Amino acid sequence: MAIEILHPTATLDVKLTAAAQAIFDVLRNKAGEGPLVIALCGGRSVVGLLKALLAESAKQPKELLRRVHFFMVDERIVPLDHADSNFGGLNQQLFATLVEQGTISKDQLHALSITTSSAQSDCQRYMQELEQVGGHFDVVVLGMGEDGHIAGLFPHHQALAQRGRSFIPFFDSPKAPPERVTASRELVTTASLGVLLALGEAKRAAWNAFSSTSVTVEDCPAKMVETMERCVVVSDL
Repeated sequence: MAIEILHPTATLDVKLTAAAQAIFDVLRNKAGEGPLVIALCGGRSVVGLLKALLAESAKQPKELLRRVHFFMVDERIVPLDHADSNFGGLNQQLFATLVEQGTISKDQLHALSITTSSAQSDCQRYMQELEQVGGHFDVVVLGMGEDGHIAGLFPHHQALAQRGRSFIPFFDSPKAPPERVTASRELVTTASLGVLLALGEAKRAAWNAFSSTSVTVEDCPAKMVETMERCVVVSDL
């Protein structure tokens, strides 16, 4: 376990650049020539990091970038062109530009296309898609919510208790919209690098819980990053 709070006194832009550099450092240090997987979350917190990733990608070897596959760590059960789609937001902010530049190809993008009627089978298919490129995340980017949740893993929710590497559909999210999918706890925590984003004054209580040694993962799911091989934390709190 190694948690690093990036440059506590620096500007947010400096911290986000450092996080993007850490992501590419991990990928460059991976042995072999096989696929590399970055799992991204949606939401407002990730916007600044996406800009930093776009800037840093221009400095990376083309051979490295051709190995990178982007997966979703969580998604809302809506059409991909819906305003609530995490993939749709990421496509606008990062993916479309990378494809247009020729940095990556469309087959390196893995949207989680899911419907309510086939949610379980859609999640199984998506896990099979991940298994085709190694079966795990090399890097996972997580935004911490106001209640301390990460991905679709909410405090004391049944999805948090499920074991094994999988994607989990559920229809009772405490935060709208209620129909969602999340990577499981084990799938998240076995990544080589986690990037935790704790941004905005609204996250103050969650940040205090995350920083407390007496708070459990069930109370503040963001604390599960303490079990990861390495996690870097970006916070403006």
